Amino acid sequence: MFDWPEIAASIVLVIGFFFAIFSANTTILYTVCFLMGLIFGRIWYKFRMSQCIPVFLAIMAFFLGFILGGIFANLRVIALTLLAGILISYWIHEKRILRTA
Repeated sequence: MFDWPEIAASIVLVIGFFFAIFSANTTILYTVCFLMGLIFGRIWYKFRMSQCIPVFLAIMAFFLGFILGGIFANLRVIALTLLAGILISYWIHEKRILRTA
């Protein structure tokens, strides 16, 4: 039927949709998007060699759910804040500024 990456991506899509729907205004929406970008950057760094495709699939599913739920917000700002969060978190982990287990 479905493998675990597709199921995980579906769950993350729904989570992103509900995060965006329940954000009261655009400032909270962009802040949640940036924080989720930081989390995804850490996950991407942790699984950078072994499971890159499922992580990318989960990030894109969250992005799609966030766009669908945050229809009142600017798409470019959502994309840039998510990407900025991912890149900043990945860079922080790569430079060993923040160490994870």
